[in-house]
Amino acid sequence: MKFHSMIIGAFGALAMQFYGLPADAQALEPYQAMAAIGNSTTCPNRQCILEFPPVPAGKRLVLTSVSAQLGPAADQLVLEGNGVSYFVPLSHPDLGYLSAPVTLYFDAMTKPTARIFAPNLTQATSLIVTLVGHLLDREQPE
Repeated sequence: MKFHSMIIGAFGALAMQFYGLPADAQALEPYQAMAAIGNSTTCPNRQCILEFPPVPAGKRLVLTSVSAQLGPAADQLVLEGNGVSYFVPLSHPDLGYLSAPVTLYFDAMTKPTARIFAPNLTQATSLIVTLVGHLLDREQPE
């Protein structure tokens, strides 16, 4: 029976490495944050910027998913921070929601933001963005 447990454990560790997870999955600290703007027509210069809490000291944020309610106000959002801009488009122009897998890294004390271009100022829409991922200790290998 021990041999079977060893085989299953080895396959589990291999699968976790294959999918980009560290072999010690308990070391991951889950991360989820949401930011919202109640009315897209109030955004200056037709750009709404949603700010998320800064990454804690000694940690690194690995974003794995973004979801957003954009309504008819926008067709994409841009995730920014750490000197990188990552465009996330709607999967179809008639949808008002976005859900996409991503892989983005944010270092300690970096504040992730989501920029939404709202070209139509006559359509008041509440904008909601949720970021999901995990925090790693900065000394921990990716």
